Amino acid sequence: MMDNLYLDKLKGRITDSEYDRFYQSFRNEVIQINTRLASLQQAENDYFITAKYVLDLLTCAYELFISSDVEERRQFINLVCSNLIIEDDKVLWELRKPFDLILNCSDNLLWRD
Repeated sequence: MMDNLYLDKLKGRITDSEYDRFYQSFRNEVIQINTRLASLQQAENDYFITAKYVLDLLTCAYELFISSDVEERRQFINLVCSNLIIEDDKVLWELRKPFDLILNCSDNLLWRD
């Protein structure tokens, strides 16, 4: 579009002030698109880093839990579980995301083979 805008200016189809106004508008749009693209790329990178940390945590979760003090264990349980309830000598809980999805995937035989 910027090339066509420049050609319109050269051929006298638009004035210099119209050219400047359109050019600035196009430049601002390009800057906004590039900013949004950079933000999306950062979000994608953050997603993969977070996924890696979660998987690393789960790989050594048992050892970390056993070797931790009471406060660290509480923090770990709060990270993984929600809605903890004691009912008839049983502890009931719900897994937080993404741990619930990981558990559901581990139940699938195709993922374990």
